[in-house]
Amino acid sequence: MSLASTAPGLLTQTTGYRRASSIFGEAGTIDAYLCVEAALAEVEGELGVIPREAVAPIVAACRRENLDLDALREAAAIVGYPIVPLVAMLAGRAGESGQWVHFGTTTQDVMDTAQVLQLREVLTITLADTARIERLLAKLCDLHRRTPMVGRSKLQHGVPISFGYKIAVWLDQIFRTRIGLTRALEEASVLQFGGAVGTLASLRADGMAVRRRLAERLSLVEPDISWHASRDRMVALAGAVAALLAALAKVAVDVAHLMSTEVGEVREPAAAGRGSSSTMPQKRNPVICEAIIEAARSVQHVPGVLFGTMLQEHERGIGHGYRERAALSDAVQHLSGAVSLAEEMLAGLEVDAGRMDQNLKLTNGLIHTEAMMIHLSDRIGRIEAHRVLHEVSHRVSQTGTDLGTAFREVAGAELPDRVLDFHSQVEAAQQMIDRVLETVSFRGPKAEPALALD
Repeated sequence: MSLASTAPGLLTQTTGYRRASSIFGEAGTIDAYLCVEAALAEVEGELGVIPREAVAPIVAACRRENLDLDALREAAAIVGYPIVPLVAMLAGRAGESGQWVHFGTTTQDVMDTAQVLQLREVLTITLADTARIERLLAKLCDLHRRTPMVGRSKLQHGVPISFGYKIAVWLDQIFRTRIGLTRALEEASVLQFGGAVGTLASLRADGMAVRRRLAERLSLVEPDISWHASRDRMVALAGAVAALLAALAKVAVDVAHLMSTEVGEVREPAAAGRGSSSTMPQKRNPVICEAIIEAARSVQHVPGVLFGTMLQEHERGIGHGYRERAALSDAVQHLSGAVSLAEEMLAGLEVDAGRMDQNLKLTNGLIHTEAMMIHLSDRIGRIEAHRVLHEVSHRVSQTGTDLGTAFREVAGAELPDRVLDFHSQVEAAQQMIDRVLETVSFRGPKAEPALALD
């Protein structure tokens, strides 16, 4: 784990973050560039755009171990981009065939397409990991669909809910944002291949055929028109990444609050030394939650950064490329790490149903006041019911008496037990839970298999 001031702590130790860092790192980026260059040579050789005998030497040259990385870094720092020195190095390696390396394309074609390949590689795995989180949540939701707990409004006791209902709210949002990111990734998985200003002028009549075949070779969508200066797909992807990360952070915010000493209803999974304090040995800090929340806050600005990249000059803009790549890859790394942490947290989440029940009784029955008001409104009208129950609530708060006693003292009547019945208050919520579980369990024809609850 890095101890640098800029290191994002626990997040960097996760499988997801490390995997994304590797793919977006120097080696992964160079590999993506080489993949594009090799595929281009193969396609152009097949179509007769370049000599067929030139393909094998070029493809053989497109291996990272053939490169002098120190020289490549030094040259890239001089040129400003890595593709020019990379192409020169590949051309030297390919011998006489080297003149056909990178034929008819341009730097941004390679860098944009490589970026798309990297994003697809990382996010495909991250989305599959997120689907596992949904399965965990679906099981927890079904298990706790009738576990009573306090429903909180602005951090205050509102009305009773079930823990399963709270989980269903988490699950619904995570599912929808995952589907949103899946769609955004599909729409962003587009080839960039247009040459100098996007018109494929360098390849003349062969340009469109090369583009079509190259898209097929890389399993990418062929765009209608070059998108050098049209960055809306990347903006949508950035927003979808940030939204899914925020959905995970909503869970973390709730769990962290429920872990507080005064609440104590759930706990992160225990691990030796994790969450300990240097001066307060009794503490069990919500460090997983903290890391997920910080990850979400760290990428909130990214969609804004990418919106800025849409404001490009003419056919090729200036001052956008590196900002987009850095912001987007950082956001995806944070998401991938947060998904790993969320899965760990939910797989070992400790639920204290007894404490949930104790907290329901903390206000001496006041949490049932809404149910009482609905009951009384049918008999004495809503305004009078509100007045009576305001007085009842004041008496309970001031004297510590229970709700039933205070109601008898104020209203001179008994309250039927059925009015305070938990199950009747969460009946509609059970239907909502069923709908969420049904939604996440059944996909469309192109989507993933159903989530099994067993």
